[in-house]
Amino acid sequence: KRKEKELAEMAREAFARQEKYGYIELCELIQETLDVKERTAKSYIKFMREKEIILKSSDNQSYYVIGNF
Repeated sequence: KRKEKELAEMAREAFARQEKYGYIELCELIQETLDVKERTAKSYIKFMREKEIILKSSDNQSYYVIGNF
């Protein structure tokens, strides 16, 4: 639950600055923001998708947008 809250907060801040992110861009952002390795960042992206914190963009599947949480 703590991880979910932390990632949701990070996502809110990130998507307030930019509307959508590509996978690599999002991965790098997570690494910088949360000070984690690439592998951890990728698992965080997967986790955020499962929890619908982030969603694939409807107009372009290679981008992620903020979810409805």
